[in-house]
Formats: sequence, C-alpha cells, structure tokens
Amino acid sequence: MKHFAVLFSAILALTLFLTATANAANDIRIISLVPSQTELLFHLGLGGHVVGTSDYCNYPEEARRTTKIGALELNIERIMSLRPTLLVDVNNMHKKYALLFSQLGLNYVNFTVTRLEQLPVMAEELSRLVGKPEKGIEFSANWQAQTAELTTTTASAMPKVYFEIWDTPMQAAGQNSYIGDMIKTAGGDNILSDMAEFPVVNSETVLSADPEIIIIAYPLTDKDNVSKRPGWQRLRAVKNKQIHAMDQDLFIRPGPRNLVALQQLRDIFRKVKTNDKTKLDQGR
Repeated sequence: MKHFAVLFSAILALTLFLTATANAANDIRIISLVPSQTELLFHLGLGGHVVGTSDYCNYPEEARRTTKIGALELNIERIMSLRPTLLVDVNNMHKKYALLFSQLGLNYVNFTVTRLEQLPVMAEELSRLVGKPEKGIEFSANWQAQTAELTTTTASAMPKVYFEIWDTPMQAAGQNSYIGDMIKTAGGDNILSDMAEFPVVNSETVLSADPEIIIIAYPLTDKDNVSKRPGWQRLRAVKNKQIHAMDQDLFIRPGPRNLVALQQLRDIFRKVKTNDKTKLDQGR
C-alpha cells in the first residue's frame, strides 16, 4: 500500500507538471511589431500565439485578421488590452518605446538582422523564447540547405548589379547590407562594393559602373522613368532591357520569403549571363 501511495504521488506530480507546462505554452501571447517577425512566426508554426500585429503586416493571410496595434506609432492602450507576454521587434524599429514597455512590465525583445546569415540565428532564438526550440532548429537546417542550393560561386559569371531601394533621392543597397548579401549569394556583383549599408547615390556613380542589371524595389516603381534618367540610355542594363521591378517585401523583410527573392535574383542573373555567352559565341 505504501509503494502504491508513493507511485500515485509521483504520477500526480508528473501530471501536474505536464499540465502546467502545457498551460504555460498555451498562455504565450505574442505581439509582432514588424512584418518580418510576423512572417517568421507564422512560418515557424507559431501563428496561433500571435494576438496582435502592426498595421503593415499583410502576409500571410491569417496575419491580416489579427488585431492591429499601429505602425511606427503604436497604440499602447490596445497593446495592453491584448495582455501580451512577448513583444518582438527587429533592428530597433520601436526602440523609442523600450523604456515605456519596461515600465509597463511588458517583455520587449529586439533582434538585429542586418546580414543574411543572422536570419536563421534569429529564428532559433525566437523559437527558444516561445518554448519551442525545435521549430527554430528545423528552420535553420532547411534555410542552410536551401541557401546552399541557391548559392552561385562562379566568379566569372557574376553580372554587375545596381539595386535601388528608393528613387528620390536615389538610395541603393550596398555590399555590406542584407540585400547586398542576397545579390552576392545569387551570383551578382554589386556595383556599390565599397559603400555603406544603404547609401544615397548619384547618377555619376551608376553611369561610371555601367551595370548589366538594374533592380528597383519600392512602391510605385516605374521602369520607364528609370531608363529616361539623363545619360542612363547608354547603360548596358537599359540597352538590353534589364531593368527589373521586384516585390520589395521579399527583399526588405528578413524572413522565410527571402528564399523566393534569392531564386528570382539567381534566375535573372543566369539569364543575363546566358544571353551574354550566346552573343559571344555568335560573334566568333
């Protein structure tokens, strides 16, 4: 009888522990302050814990139906009403609220992702915070495998690329940026190799570099306006109709859809180099 009582007590303790653990996991309530974190959370299978998202969060479709808590300016009253256990940010987009969050007893976590290699690290850390580390480990393994497949290492086949993220003033992705990493991984040669992360550039810089490919990724892009800029008609990219307007969300949001962006870049770069080789062969 005594042994039975001890066994019963052990089973009861284990049951209570598992129940408490399950309830703790179910009590996780996340507010995503930026679209990139929202996309990652849903991709990791953690969307069920997301109770609020920023006004800019439009992907995946489920994210559109979450409670909106503002954009750069946040609705603190609404945030408090959602009783979040975790607020996630990236690259200090809402750093100005950090002190207020602390005073209100809110758990605010910011991740720094300025280079491509930092994304899987963030996924692992975020998953651990939510208590499901296996989700991040799986993502990281898949990310490494897929980026390896998309990586082009043939230096001789690297077309010169200009990637513009804004037009007034002209602002582009430098080599030491997240997008710069994507260009290199996909097999392109960024003309802004010595520039900062996202420098403001002038036409002379682009004209001097004479890129083979121009990529524009911002709202209301107009390829015709780009090609009509003074002097740009002599650029190889303009002559060969290699101006590509891309979905900015695939590039500026550090998340799972960056793999789609990488594939798009690689396809463009390969097509240009194939055409160049064909022209070269025909001229022999």
